Amino acid sequence: MTIDVHTHVVPADFPARAGGGAEGRWPRMQACDHPHHRTVMIGERAFRTVSDHAWDIGRRLDDMDREGVTAQALSPMPELLSYWFSVDDAVVMADHVNGIIAEMVAREPERFHGLGMVPLQDPERAARYASDLRQRFGLVGVEVGTNINGRPIGDPHFDPFFAAAEQDELAIFVHALHPAGADRVLGPPLLQALVAFPNENAFAVASVVTGGLLDRYPKLRIGFSHGGGGFALVLPRLEFGWRATREQGAFLPDSPTAYARRLYYDALVYDDAALAYLLQAFGDTQLMAGSDYPFAIREPSPGDRFSRLGLDAAAVERLKTGNALRFLGV
Repeated sequence: MTIDVHTHVVPADFPARAGGGAEGRWPRMQACDHPHHRTVMIGERAFRTVSDHAWDIGRRLDDMDREGVTAQALSPMPELLSYWFSVDDAVVMADHVNGIIAEMVAREPERFHGLGMVPLQDPERAARYASDLRQRFGLVGVEVGTNINGRPIGDPHFDPFFAAAEQDELAIFVHALHPAGADRVLGPPLLQALVAFPNENAFAVASVVTGGLLDRYPKLRIGFSHGGGGFALVLPRLEFGWRATREQGAFLPDSPTAYARRLYYDALVYDDAALAYLLQAFGDTQLMAGSDYPFAIREPSPGDRFSRLGLDAAAVERLKTGNALRFLGV
């Protein structure tokens, strides 16, 4: 069994704009020349051409069966998170996307688990909406961006949402979004995901660790995309600095490594040696399979890499299935 915690949904169509100031960035679908594909338009700009695997359950299940994936956690394409809209517009988009994911889960409850979205540009509104994820949509968690309009996800500004997520026992999957440093990446747009996302993820994990979020809400289950990006290499620096300054008053009550090992990370790092390093840094109880399905840089058969690392059967089972079940709370 393999549970893939990092997959995305793009609806086949989008609702009309609600009218709260989203003009120019409200998405719509446009036909394209490729069979079984549509182009996501952001205003008048072609954002991404996606295949119908993004919304067609049958085609998705065929791929899962072929690649040995027992179940997927479904989350929105990050550009749909809508933090840059008015709150009313963001709620319209959230209702639509969460409804699509809920329908997919309802049709195949043994194969899909749903991670929805909330209007985090207003943490109080996001907190109220969080209860809808379970009660109205039947979802087990929420996808959030690494930053919300430039503010890191670990900022105490978002505490109302995290308090609600802890109370409702929602899994929280943090995905890189609008990365810092994107203006320094040279080349086509795809390179932002390949080069800037790892740094953006590292900033996000660090903000959760150093911002005290886990002290305020110790029961939260938070997972990070792309192996937490470069954070595994930042962690020894944090650990050294924490130990070196403890006598003068350390910046955390516990060690950075202790906090980091309470978080979850997908294993989408595309390399056996890199994955082995993540296992050393975070432990085999905190990593999970992830593929980035159905996009171009996805990793097929995401559970297979665990079997090549010389681990015992119990560790492989945790990495392929058990950790994801614990993270999702199912």
